[in-house]
Amino acid sequence: MRDRVRLRRPQRVTLHSWAFHQLGQFVAYKATRAGIALVHVDPAYTSQGCSACGHIAKANRPNQTTFRCTSCGLAEHADVNAARNIATRGVADWAAVSLPNAA
Repeated sequence: MRDRVRLRRPQRVTLHSWAFHQLGQFVAYKATRAGIALVHVDPAYTSQGCSACGHIAKANRPNQTTFRCTSCGLAEHADVNAARNIATRGVADWAAVSLPNAA
């Protein structure tokens, strides 16, 4: 469907992103139903940030598949680096959610 349909940009965004939103809703529904806590992680800059030192720069991504930190020199596959960043944020968000309020 994505290859066959020709639409204006705003319509393309709606068409191409609805399935991922719906998938997120399904996962949230199933997790709630099973009693599993769900933590949403902001994916912003996860592909540009270094999982070792935290340095964020566009230059860290010389191409689509490679990640090379301009600060510490870490080099690895871009998806692996982004997955580590998402996991780290998930752990941090989980700790913030699971701690009782100090008030």
